[in-house]
Amino acid sequence: MGKITTREGDTFEGLARRAYGDDQKAALIRSANPGSVEPFGPGVVLTVPSAPAAASTAQAATPNEVALSINGRRFRFWSGIGITRSIDAMDTLQVSAPFDPSDPVFREVFRPFAFAPVCLTVGGAPVFTGTMLSPTPNLRPDSRTVLASCYSVPAVIGDCTAPASAYPLEWDGAGLRAIAGALVAPFGLGVVFEADEGAVFERAALTPGAKILPFLIKLAQQRGLLVSSTEKGALLFAKSTPPGSPVARLVEGEAPLIDVSPAFRPQEYYSEVTGIEPTIVGLRGGQVTVKNPLLRGVVRPFSFEVPDTLGADVQAACDAKAGRMFANAVNYMVTVATWRDPSGELWRPNTTLTVDAPGAMVYGAYEFLVRAVTLSRTIDGGEVATLALTVPGAFEGKIPEALPWG
Repeated sequence: MGKITTREGDTFEGLARRAYGDDQKAALIRSANPGSVEPFGPGVVLTVPSAPAAASTAQAATPNEVALSINGRRFRFWSGIGITRSIDAMDTLQVSAPFDPSDPVFREVFRPFAFAPVCLTVGGAPVFTGTMLSPTPNLRPDSRTVLASCYSVPAVIGDCTAPASAYPLEWDGAGLRAIAGALVAPFGLGVVFEADEGAVFERAALTPGAKILPFLIKLAQQRGLLVSSTEKGALLFAKSTPPGSPVARLVEGEAPLIDVSPAFRPQEYYSEVTGIEPTIVGLRGGQVTVKNPLLRGVVRPFSFEVPDTLGADVQAACDAKAGRMFANAVNYMVTVATWRDPSGELWRPNTTLTVDAPGAMVYGAYEFLVRAVTLSRTIDGGEVATLALTVPGAFEGKIPEALPWG
């Protein structure tokens, strides 16, 4: 995001031509400067959001060829790459490389606070479109290396508030699509809904100082939706995939399965979850309680207030919170020796697979939801995929019929 100073007679279309080379992007500047009226006089300073990043495409010699582009130019000197895609977080990319400070290319590519655009393709298809954060050099007596962390384009709204010119930001009877569209417009972000947005909100407000992404996640969770990013760098709202069509069956002791590690969080596991409506002056809010039928004889209650939601929607919010309890408490990390599933597709989040691994307390074939996928490769071609798994239905507000250990 930057600034532009107007000249006498400027219009939004003319400013877009100057800023982007494309007057069709005038709406980006108009949205970032609510209340501004054209034509402008000289000396008006306006906010100019970054134009949406275009997903990179490339010709690939093999289906697994990795092509990394930084600042629009291919960078071939990486030594390791790790891409993490998730259904409930922004995609991330880690790039390691040798670092030659005498080489102008390395100085330009790995410049702190430059927020360079980064694209990654596998087999010519985009899998990541994002922004480089400040690279970290590592100087040792026998080597110079650099590690660059990147996040998907929409992750910027996790760092930033809305522009000052946009406030007040209040909505009455608005849907999630309209709220999200208004908040991300100054950043030039695309928004994709792969599911129904759900009921409108009686009232929602983003206060100054509050960051945009946590606010949208809170609203989305109340509608049973997940917030993440697409391969092309858009903000994504979706529902989790229900069980019934697993993409693979992984069995202990059989290729390509390498290992299975449970990650349990018992302190996030409750006997009941209660949602409470906000108290209005003179009127106590209602309550909804969801019991955990898989935990008997133990008292572990959890209560929370449901803001921005009234009436029957409290039930949906409470169901969503109870389901997410299982997503937080029951997880498995599975490592496989290939980037691709049995059908030849790259492993993807928001799919399901079955695991049969008694040694990890998965007693019999249990169908898991793939919550996140990390694809890792070194320059010599060694590759593994790490799959983060959780119980099915956890992001749909459903309590599973059984857990992996029966």
